[in-house]
Amino acid sequence: MSTTSSSRRKRRTTGSSRRALFGALLLATAACQSGPSETFVTSFNAKQRLSIRYPAGWRTDQAEQDGMWYRYFLAPPTGPKNQAPLSVTLLAGPLASSVDEYSKSYLAGNQVSGTSPEDRQGALGHAWTFASPDGATRHRLLLVARDQQVYGLYAQGETGAFRAHEDVLDEMWTSFTLERPELYPRQSWRGSSVTLGVPPSWRETQRFSGRGKVLVHFASPPLSIDDGQPVSASLTMTVEPIASGTTVDRYYETSRAGLGENFLVLTHDAWRDGLVDVMRTETPLAVTYVKRFYRTSGERGCSIAFEARDDVFWRVDGWADLIASTLEMSAAEPPS
Repeated sequence: MSTTSSSRRKRRTTGSSRRALFGALLLATAACQSGPSETFVTSFNAKQRLSIRYPAGWRTDQAEQDGMWYRYFLAPPTGPKNQAPLSVTLLAGPLASSVDEYSKSYLAGNQVSGTSPEDRQGALGHAWTFASPDGATRHRLLLVARDQQVYGLYAQGETGAFRAHEDVLDEMWTSFTLERPELYPRQSWRGSSVTLGVPPSWRETQRFSGRGKVLVHFASPPLSIDDGQPVSASLTMTVEPIASGTTVDRYYETSRAGLGENFLVLTHDAWRDGLVDVMRTETPLAVTYVKRFYRTSGERGCSIAFEARDDVFWRVDGWADLIASTLEMSAAEPPS
């Protein structure tokens, strides 16, 4: 065999190896990029105490019928009919029988391909996957029950749309949450004499402590999208020393004076053994609403301020009520 022939064969082999390696790298990159590519926002309902993440580009609406509450999420319309190829329905309402019995109206006439038990924040039930007899339409159903109430998710769509949005459906199913404040993880801060239950979907973004004062800031999950940027609510808890015997009314007056005149009080009410305000404030860039709770215990004053832009505040202010309901104050800890 000539040296030239051997060199050509070696180059061809090397080229094939490089192409194979490049193909493997493309596959690996695609695998790393798999998963939801959508931008997700959170929908929260205070009355039903439910939250779920869904794609920001999907249309959503709600309705009530025969005592049942429904929130609809519709994928962007496609095709000549300009219709949504896939829909997801969040539901809640009274349950007169069992989850399995309730599911029959969805499963009837369809071919069930899988089922599994479900537990969402202590509410038990099942999940099903099924399809129409001709395979043209696919479905997902999740139902759980607690205290004679049923909560669930139901997806229906064309088989192609189901496959294309599999990751989106997985994200929605995973994020489906019964908001039970008694189950929120309890947060505590040394020296503050305070504990607060915070939903796992909220994250702590800032903490400051010094001279007996503790300030902690939390951010909600994205609630909407504006020019490609997420819009969230914030929750700021402040614990600070006060003179012994200071009443909650006196603490409120001092705190309120510190806010300045730009905060317009819309409502002022009693709350537990404390007080709560809803306020409005405005800058050249935005109008913001604030819900601020006040309590005192011993030589500690505590305020919890929930703040959001006007276009999202009224959709989630009930979340502030749930979180604030978990606030517990005890005798002050000794200095560390």
